[in-house]
Amino acid sequence: MDSELLMAIQYNLPLSTTPLVDLAEEIGRDYESVEKALQSYLSTGLIKRYGANLNYRAFPNRKQSSLVGFKVEEKVARKINELGDRVKHNYLRDAEFNVWFTLKGRNVAEIAEIVSKLAAELGVKDYVILPTKKVYKMDVKYDLYRGVSWSYGLEPETVPTIDELGLGEDIRKLESLPVARRPFLEMGLDEEETVSLIEELKKKGVVRDFSGVLSESKVGFKFNGMNVIRTEHPERLARKLLEFKQITHLIERIPSEKWNYPVYFMIHAVERDTIERFKAQIAELGLVEDVRIIYSRANLKT
Repeated sequence: MDSELLMAIQYNLPLSTTPLVDLAEEIGRDYESVEKALQSYLSTGLIKRYGANLNYRAFPNRKQSSLVGFKVEEKVARKINELGDRVKHNYLRDAEFNVWFTLKGRNVAEIAEIVSKLAAELGVKDYVILPTKKVYKMDVKYDLYRGVSWSYGLEPETVPTIDELGLGEDIRKLESLPVARRPFLEMGLDEEETVSLIEELKKKGVVRDFSGVLSESKVGFKFNGMNVIRTEHPERLARKLLEFKQITHLIERIPSEKWNYPVYFMIHAVERDTIERFKAQIAELGLVEDVRIIYSRANLKT
């Protein structure tokens, strides 16, 4: 595994008309070797894609997100994926609610309706819906040298929708660029205009960043922990948690009587002990009443 190249495409991919050519130059490689390696990684799924990472909050029909926990048999849990791109994550986890997935919709009412119908179809009698109240961070990167997730991006307070900006759903194609010297040209796009558009959308928060997205399991990150925290001061605690670069997702949710944890964050690591040590560190922060790690047992989206 070419750690130098994989780190570079995550953290230092230039936004230009020739991003991979410029990346090769920055790390002192010839372009042909970089192209060959990246094509191989994409074909094996080690790299999922590279390009502009779009913020779901910019899409009106996906503006609201909720975390949903089901008590359901594993053999039918994959049917949740039939909801298509409304479902971003779907994991089997070690908790009272054993299947956790994120669901996107126009608003909480629409999500509740979808979940109710899905639960009836799957025979789920007990579940929780935990709507997103505020997103503080949504930036997933894997530090291959530290062996732990490590990211810097913070979520803006407001994000305009693509409708407000006069853009269409076809903007999604900028998330998956071809491996080529001039990827935008290969896609039939005006190169300079496209780069300028991505730069402008980054400033507005519609594009979170321009980078490669890795498969956590295929780069050796075997453990991911969903940390859930009980606290009376979720916003104050979340502000403190922003100091920790190990956190990839940091979200305040509207809790349920069945599941009274308003603060959630994710951490990914090569070794489970890394996550356990981090939990102990977080538990010592003020404002924390209880913290649990809900480990993933299987990714049901793969």
